[in-house]
Amino acid sequence: MATLLLENHRVLVWLHVLLAIYWLGPDWGVYVNSRYVARADLPLAERRRFLEAALRIDLVPRSCLILLLPAGLLLAGQLGLSPVTGAGLAAVWAGAIAWLLLSWRIHRRPGDASTAALRQLDHGIRWVLATLCIVTALYSLATGTLFLTTWLPLKLLGFGTLLLLGLALRAVMGGWATGFQRLASEGSTPATEAVFAGALRRARPIAWIFWSVSASLAFLGVVKPG
Repeated sequence: MATLLLENHRVLVWLHVLLAIYWLGPDWGVYVNSRYVARADLPLAERRRFLEAALRIDLVPRSCLILLLPAGLLLAGQLGLSPVTGAGLAAVWAGAIAWLLLSWRIHRRPGDASTAALRQLDHGIRWVLATLCIVTALYSLATGTLFLTTWLPLKLLGFGTLLLLGLALRAVMGGWATGFQRLASEGSTPATEAVFAGALRRARPIAWIFWSVSASLAFLGVVKPG
C-alpha cells in the first residue's frame, strides 16, 4: 500500500510539473506573437493572423493556470501540509473544472452575444481567487496555522500575485481591440500605432515580473525552504 501511495504521489508531481511547463512555455509564444501584432510595417491581415495565433496559444497556459491550484492542493494534502482535504478539495476541483469549461467557452465563441458577460465572470473569478489566495497565505504566514510550512503559503501568495499580474496585462493589452478597429477604418496612422506600441511597452515589465515570480514558485516547490 505504501508503495502504491508513493507511486501515485510521483504521478501527481509529474502532472504538476507538466502543468507548469505547459503554462510557462506557451506564454513565451504569446509574448513573441504579440510583438508582431504591434509591428507597423506589417499589413493588417498579417497582424490579425499573429493575434489569432497568440490567442490560440494562450488557451494552453490559461488552462494550465486554472488546474495548477487544485493539483498543488492535492499534492499538499497528500503530504499532510494543507487543511484543504476531503469535501473541500473536491469542491476546489469542481470549481476549477467549471472555470476551465468557462474559459474554453469564451475562447471557442469570442463573438457571441453572451461572451462579454462570460468574460466579466472570468474576470471576477480571477479577482476573487487572487484576493482569497493572498489573504489566506498572509494569514497562514502570520499565525503559523493552516499550511504547516513556510514555503507553501509563499507559493499561494505568489499564485495570487500572478493572477493580479495577469489581470494587469489584460488591462494594458485591452486597448488593442480599439487599435484594430482604427486600423480597419483609418489605416495605419502614428496615433493608431502608438496604441499598439504603448501597450506593448507597458506590458513588457509586467511580463518579466510575471516570469520572475513564476521562477520563484518553481524554486519554492523544488527546494521547499522552511
